Amino acid sequence: MKQQQFEADNAALWAEIAALLDGAGTDRRALPALYRRLCQCLALCSQRGYSPALTDYLQKLVGACHRRLYGTAIERPNTLVRWMLIDFPCRVRAEWRLLLLTCLVFFGVAFGVGLLVWFKPQWAYSFASAAQLENFREMYQPGKASVGRGGSEGDVMMFGHYIWNNVSIGFRTFAGGIFGGIPALISVGFNGMHMGVIASWLSKDPATANQFWSFVITHASLELTGLLLCAMSGIRLGLALIHPGRRTRAHALQESSAYMFPVIVGGSLMTFFAAFIEGFWSGSGAIPINVKYAVGGVCWALVIGFFLFAGRGKQ
Repeated sequence: MKQQQFEADNAALWAEIAALLDGAGTDRRALPALYRRLCQCLALCSQRGYSPALTDYLQKLVGACHRRLYGTAIERPNTLVRWMLIDFPCRVRAEWRLLLLTCLVFFGVAFGVGLLVWFKPQWAYSFASAAQLENFREMYQPGKASVGRGGSEGDVMMFGHYIWNNVSIGFRTFAGGIFGGIPALISVGFNGMHMGVIASWLSKDPATANQFWSFVITHASLELTGLLLCAMSGIRLGLALIHPGRRTRAHALQESSAYMFPVIVGGSLMTFFAAFIEGFWSGSGAIPINVKYAVGGVCWALVIGFFLFAGRGKQ
């Protein structure tokens, strides 16, 4: 068959496909069948040695059909958005028992140790050395250009330090959860103990109380939440190994990992953004304390509201 006759026989097919791709067609359900016929046309065009211009046109049309049928680059960012705005909060709410457990361990230890140090300050030396406690007191003295820092490092340097510290703690806590969840709970309890000692020790001194709480209130909304979510994710994987049900342990671990993946990603992103706030906002001595308290309160309200209401009715 000559090329001219081939083009005349298939021109209507190509025009119909082009109209569907441009949005002018009416029955888009016919596109898969039309796509198969178009692929046949391209194969015949290549086999019979028709002109390069016709071959190129058909190849572009086949490529456009393939992207329309099997996914486009526009849809890929929506996956991340769905993870963060729908799957992430919904799966955190679904695992509310584990979240409650990690919260009780962290805040229970922090509150208990904090009360002990508040009423019996000498107990602080049982959890930290005298040099460490004095160093913390120096870091939160009023009038410092960079609050909460023991040295003269700049914002960028401290931002890198906070990323390493926050993310490493989060991932170690998550990894510890695989061993039945016990190491993860120990890590959460240890961090709660450290916070309780330092918070109570610095709150006893009126000179450092406001400096300390105004420093931690903003980034703690993301940092502490991210830590608890990492612990919760690790514990869920550890429980899948302990109690796989009717599945093999490998299958149970694989399913739990896929299910908790948005939570792991979300918790890690929260610790990352907490490091950014801690490096460039919390440590700044130029920002008034009342402004830090106000912004910190808004951040806590947004975090709590996000996990309470985001994604409801959309799964």
